[in-house]
Amino acid sequence: MTISVPISDIQSINIIKDLYLKKGLKRDLLLFTLAINTGMALNDLLSLKVSDVKNREYLLLDKNKSVPLNEEIKEQIAEFIKDKKISDLLFTNKNGDKLDRFTVLNTFKNICRELGLPAEISVASWRKTFAYHYYQKYKDLSYLQWLFNQTTVGVTLKFIGVKENMNLRYREGVVL
Repeated sequence: MTISVPISDIQSINIIKDLYLKKGLKRDLLLFTLAINTGMALNDLLSLKVSDVKNREYLLLDKNKSVPLNEEIKEQIAEFIKDKKISDLLFTNKNGDKLDRFTVLNTFKNICRELGLPAEISVASWRKTFAYHYYQKYKDLSYLQWLFNQTTVGVTLKFIGVKENMNLRYREGVVL
């Protein structure tokens, strides 16, 4: 079994988005964009309704957790839901039924194969991609640990694929 890795370079992310657009897969593009920008689990994303995202600034992950929606996502959502009812599921198949994870997995696997991306990049990489880029920008492991319900900082570092010696983060100059 291959262990998934985050998509660490922005260029690959943009190439994936471009191929989704080129193929006319707006639903899949929105799903991918939401996942890599919020860190939401695939099953949670597939359970979203239009009412969960319409005219929202934040996406609720559970009772106590929410993440902001950036302008790109808000624009994609507005375009995607314009012909949907507020009570509709956000992500459905051609029959209007809830989109299943196997369809998402196969579509993304085909996208990655077409682009020649490594097998370690999979749908499981989506949350890790969010976490990796969040960590690179903010170095905030406690937030990621809390968001993903992980027990230790070490687990979080392993999850995002960062091999960092935390001993090197000590700041000399703390004088009390």
